[in-house]
Amino acid sequence: MRPLLIKNGLAVDPSGEARRDLLLEGGKVTLLSPKIEPPPGCEVFDAAGMWVFPGFVDLHVHAREPGGEAAETMATAAASAAAGGVTSILLMPNTSPAMDSPALLKKYSAKAARCPVNVYLSAAATRGRAGRAPAPLAALKRAGARAFTDDGTSINPSLLPGLIRTAAALGLPLMDHPEDFSVTGPGVAAPGAARRLGLAPIPPEAEEFAVLRGLLAAAANGPLHLQHLSLASSAGLLRRAKALGWPVTAETCPHYFALCDRDIKRDDANFKMKPPLRAAADRAALLRAIADGTIDAIATDHAPHEARLKKAGFAAAPFGIIGLETLAPLCVTRLVLARRISRVRLAQLLSGNPARILGLAGKGSLNPGSDADITVIDPRRLRRVPSGFVSKSANSPFIGLPLRGWPALTVAGGRIVFRAGGTV
Repeated sequence: MRPLLIKNGLAVDPSGEARRDLLLEGGKVTLLSPKIEPPPGCEVFDAAGMWVFPGFVDLHVHAREPGGEAAETMATAAASAAAGGVTSILLMPNTSPAMDSPALLKKYSAKAARCPVNVYLSAAATRGRAGRAPAPLAALKRAGARAFTDDGTSINPSLLPGLIRTAAALGLPLMDHPEDFSVTGPGVAAPGAARRLGLAPIPPEAEEFAVLRGLLAAAANGPLHLQHLSLASSAGLLRRAKALGWPVTAETCPHYFALCDRDIKRDDANFKMKPPLRAAADRAALLRAIADGTIDAIATDHAPHEARLKKAGFAAAPFGIIGLETLAPLCVTRLVLARRISRVRLAQLLSGNPARILGLAGKGSLNPGSDADITVIDPRRLRRVPSGFVSKSANSPFIGLPLRGWPALTVAGGRIVFRAGGTV
């Protein structure tokens, strides 16, 4: 593997930013300096006018394998991540069968190791994600699990305290999908959109009750990570919990700060996700929570589906949208260029904090000695979101939207895995 020198860029680390050259050798960052002369045999990438980040880490991705390979595979999810500037992804365990056995985890961990970016697997917190009995967490960790979650369903409240304590003892994060399904019922959209489109509503209490329940469990038992928060009230509860010193972290997704329920103009299931798009006031509150540090990370909840399923209409189609390839430009356009957050804050949300939550030593930093996972963003590049993606699926509500800040170069382990407009 040839050394790679990234020159003339603005190096943006979670701790600060400066004009720096970056030398990558042997899969590591070996030098970060104002001016570096290329060593013999070194490849040079000119990043003038560009922003150089530690590789983005997405801690919420669905690759659909095993069981849903028509929509996505581990290989296509990894390629989609590379095209989106994401160098590490955590896959969710709501596959078929669920990732709840050490044998299954070992099998797919071996497959993940062959992907162009870092692919980590989470394991089901309960057997079969059914919420009736804990999964063998210690054995799952030994098999390669990096986190535990029943994502797609909320962890059974009666099991949650014990699972929090076990995960904490194992040193891995427990992640919860905060939704009270007894409140959700047959709902498919937030109340405002549901009224306009004649759909069954998902009351906000479905998320609020589960968030409060999770926060209280964390306060008494240990660390908990809350997935895809979408409500002003959820952000408020999280802010208060952090002020009290409770051991909680949380993520939100680009669609919740870039869209609201008013953007659903017709029966278009590419706008159907869970939690649903909320009111404009919720979006504004999430933007504040992203800026003030209440929200720890931005994750995509990349959820590919076959086109035929999404064409079934809003009421019948599955929940979820893809997001890996639009993560960077949505964050750059709607957050940084809109002056809602700084570039350094973006590095915290997309690199430093998710790496810390997952315990990924060597990732999330540009400091010498760190892993050579790098995302280079061109803030000048204006491009409409295309209708075709590297992902096998195209269920995105952002198709046709003009955005700036697309990836110019993605490097994983010192290897170039994506280059805009060129071959790898």
